[in-house]
Amino acid sequence: MTESGFRSAEDLPEGVSGHLGNLILALADNKRLLGIRYSDWLLGAPSVEAGIACSAMAQDEWGHARILYAMLRDFGHDPTALEHERGAGEYHSSELLDRDVETWEEFLALNFLWDTALSVQFEMLAESRYEPIHYKVRKLLDEERFHFDHGQGWTSRLLSAEGGRTALAEAFGAAWNACLCWFGPEDDPLIGTLAAHGIVRRDAAGARARWLERVGSLAAETGLAREADSVWASTREPVWEGYLARRRRAAEGGPDEDSLARVRGDRNRELLMD
Repeated sequence: MTESGFRSAEDLPEGVSGHLGNLILALADNKRLLGIRYSDWLLGAPSVEAGIACSAMAQDEWGHARILYAMLRDFGHDPTALEHERGAGEYHSSELLDRDVETWEEFLALNFLWDTALSVQFEMLAESRYEPIHYKVRKLLDEERFHFDHGQGWTSRLLSAEGGRTALAEAFGAAWNACLCWFGPEDDPLIGTLAAHGIVRRDAAGARARWLERVGSLAAETGLAREADSVWASTREPVWEGYLARRRRAAEGGPDEDSLARVRGDRNRELLMD
């Protein structure tokens, strides 16, 4: 370990390695499944351009997930097993990604709200003292800017369309609590420990505030956020009942059978290579 950072998982202080490995796994699983949800709209998007964007975003997410799974080798995991051999209850992914997305408004809840929540968590790692992730996050965030612009643009467009505000309010409202809870409670030992050692640059409350800063102005149009003294806040308090801290999700369960088969690559298992 250098004075400025930690060069490997072995250099991390006792108790920190497990927390960071758990966070990386949650980020990887969410990106893997989010890529599946994006890919589902390649042909069903409202325009050809949006379909092409869905394809590009799906490829970004799958690429990011592969990088993150590979990093977990240093934390004692087998990346191949993580990608292809786990059951639904072992995934550290949001309940928002457990099943197919049925409407474009629900898609935008993932694209604008959930994808941004993941990106904010990566922003918290951009100046991390854990050097292996510190250097990878910068390129990842560069690619994520397009995802935010896409979600923001389409959300603005639908808010001005007939019936769009009502449909978005329903879809965003259904996803809102999962996004709030993703960052953890204020006394979350995982994020608190990582923040105390400079692995992430803000605690759970700080990361949640950053997310609200990013999405607040449009979320306010659906009644989910409000601004006071230039600070954005949620109009709903997080509901922590049922929250699973280790899996970073607000409900039991996991990807449904079809999603699990797709995310593991079950149909092409004989083609898997190391």
